[in-house]
Amino acid sequence: MTDGAGYGWKGKEGATADHHGADDIIPRDIRFGIVDKPTRHWFAGDIVKTALADGLSIFLPEGERFFIRSLKHYATQLDDRELAEEINGYAVQEAYHTREHEDYNRAMAALGYDVKAMEGPVASALGLTKKPLQRLAVTCAIEHLTATLSTVTLRHPEMFDGAEPHYRRLWMWHALEEIEHKAVALDVLKKATANMSGWQRYLLRVIAMNATIVPFLLIFLRNTHLYAKTDGVKPGFRFWMRFLWVVFVSPGFWRRCIPLLLRYYLPGFDPRNSDDAALVMKGREWIAREMPAAGATA
Repeated sequence: MTDGAGYGWKGKEGATADHHGADDIIPRDIRFGIVDKPTRHWFAGDIVKTALADGLSIFLPEGERFFIRSLKHYATQLDDRELAEEINGYAVQEAYHTREHEDYNRAMAALGYDVKAMEGPVASALGLTKKPLQRLAVTCAIEHLTATLSTVTLRHPEMFDGAEPHYRRLWMWHALEEIEHKAVALDVLKKATANMSGWQRYLLRVIAMNATIVPFLLIFLRNTHLYAKTDGVKPGFRFWMRFLWVVFVSPGFWRRCIPLLLRYYLPGFDPRNSDDAALVMKGREWIAREMPAAGATA
């Protein structure tokens, strides 16, 4: 079914967008048409800002397939019907994200970027994790990274000022859904490790975060170098100083993320923030306001 006055939202049967609670996971089947309208330097004409967002999209199709497999493995093993339903909603959301970011990355390839060369190390890195529990722990770590970026995006939507509308809509939609399902992976980990002590579980997720964040940062920086070279920009001292300015000073994407990221290292960490309900409602209102102007494909 489709709900939300034609916005392509798919929620619980019989529900509408107005009737969902803030903690509901609502898969929204929205097509953004980026593959039909690829745009170079779509983020306010700024190569660094665009490279940051495009570089994140490189990780997402393979990453989201990894997440779905990781959680689906446990869906039938846990004696918790409500959590199984949340895993299903999570998986459907991530499947839509995979589809849209595959189109997004095809749009990058159409602009001349070597997407295969950039995606290859991502698939290789994720492929190193074989055991189900390790895959689940890595999923928790990456979900925290994406939820952190999403929280910052919804708290500061002005950071996307000047972005092309079809790209901005995709990132706001993605941010909203990441907030809606951000606790699912960690809830599954807690159930799957019920026989572990709190400190064993803590070490498992912290080691997984450390093993994930360093190689992924190196892959991201490598891909940014390739991205800039495609645009004929020499990624030398001036480029990287500009990069650091954007991520740490103005608008400071990563600077805003660091406090939230570090919360993951606290014993007893809970992914839920005090303003999550307000952020979810803010995101839903933003989509309800913006999607009618987007046409049939958003």
